[in-house]
Amino acid sequence: MSDYDQEKKDGEQGWMQRIQESPRTVTVLLIILIAAAAIYAFSGDRPAPGEEAPTDEDVTEEQAEEEGDTTGIEDGEEVAEEEGTAAPELPPAERIEEGFVETAQSGEGITHLARRAASQYLSENNAGYEVTKEHSVFIEDYVQNQLGTRGLALGEQMTITNDLIAQAVEAAGQLSENQLKNLSQYTSALP
Repeated sequence: MSDYDQEKKDGEQGWMQRIQESPRTVTVLLIILIAAAAIYAFSGDRPAPGEEAPTDEDVTEEQAEEEGDTTGIEDGEEVAEEEGTAAPELPPAERIEEGFVETAQSGEGITHLARRAASQYLSENNAGYEVTKEHSVFIEDYVQNQLGTRGLALGEQMTITNDLIAQAVEAAGQLSENQLKNLSQYTSALP
């Protein structure tokens, strides 16, 4: 055996001997391996054992369903919806002579109904000034404060009168620059 081969053999034995003699080294190596396995296991969207990985077509159909699109991505076929999973269709806002009859949808409160009614009112009527996001926040808050703060059931209807919205629009038009500036903290998240 050459000197090189002997040194290599001694080096390998020395490394193995050091690992065997140092339980701390073995423990550290085990912890590192366990941590790496845990990171790998819990990262990404890999399917669980026994499940199939989703195909690109499955992913695009899921995205289309989330966005409310019921037509298939390929071939124009409709995506079949599972029975009993679709939310009940609620009627659109009803325009009546006195104002608007708004219907609460899932997760909505009086502010949501006030927002829709005020938006519709402003699209049909001139406010007499340029309505900013800050004005809109004030108007919907004004209407909501007049109607109350109770929770709404899915499908519950509420009439929001033209007179109430007109009062809110008039009051919003009287806001000072400082008041509008103060309301801007609530408009930063609005589209």
